[in-house]
Amino acid sequence: MNIEVMKTFCDLIETGSFSKAAEINYVSQSAVSQQLAKIERDLSTQLVSRGGGIVIPTEAGKVFLKGARDIIRRHEELLSEIKSASSTIRGVLRVGTIYSVGFYLLEPYVRKFLQAHPDVSLHVEYARANRIYASIIGGEMNIGVVACPEKHRSIEVIPLAGEELVVAFDPRHEFASRQVIHPQDLNGQKFVAFEPSLPTRRHIDKLLKKSHVNVNVVLEFDNIELVKRAVEIRAGLSILPLENVKHEASLGDILYRRIESPRKWLRPLGIVRRRGTAPGPAERMFLSILRGKTESASPLG
Repeated sequence: MNIEVMKTFCDLIETGSFSKAAEINYVSQSAVSQQLAKIERDLSTQLVSRGGGIVIPTEAGKVFLKGARDIIRRHEELLSEIKSASSTIRGVLRVGTIYSVGFYLLEPYVRKFLQAHPDVSLHVEYARANRIYASIIGGEMNIGVVACPEKHRSIEVIPLAGEELVVAFDPRHEFASRQVIHPQDLNGQKFVAFEPSLPTRRHIDKLLKKSHVNVNVVLEFDNIELVKRAVEIRAGLSILPLENVKHEASLGDILYRRIESPRKWLRPLGIVRRRGTAPGPAERMFLSILRGKTESASPLG
């Protein structure tokens, strides 16, 4: 079992989708399935549940996922240590991001940074927001890019532009014939939500409460890909960032409509870093790209 196989498994669980995991790792969907089958044969246990078109880790799968992430992280650290010991000095920058920001918005900036600064060793880790905050405070990450940044005495927040939130639903939903959704239209609707502990869930709950809307939460997930898969199979509608549903909308798997007064329905984004620490050269270069100082137009700010 090699690092690439472990990374593919982690991406499969993060995205909840064989096709997304294949896309991220530049392999076929069949290769992802074969890799998973081999791991399960080698371990003599089932690691994922595939019911209802949604990939969910079993208890054994959760244990394997944690171990795989630890191994991948240590492998990256080892490579950085080897590079640092070589005659050419290279900076190391560790960035944490939640999946819905990293995959859909951050990737172009990562490519731009690597093209401009190939001698910097950049490591991007996809993780939940609470892990990113803990890693920033603990010094394991230099910066994080998160949604709905939260205040903390040890954390500095650099605001970025917000993402528009839209109502996402399957093409056969009654909302398909509408051009815009009024918040009150969501009253009583079956709703697929993020887990209550996630900042995005708390933010959406506040927006719904402010509009005096009560939805019927039928499912809760910890990542956006599983939410979208549930919407696709008609489990309910959801409120999601616009950029995160454009691909499925282009395929006809999901429809979305803007919400009345869209400026009120935004998900704030922000850069988080440890308060009181001066950014190193690599971090300063990356921050300048994220904040749009090197290009005129930027979806991040």
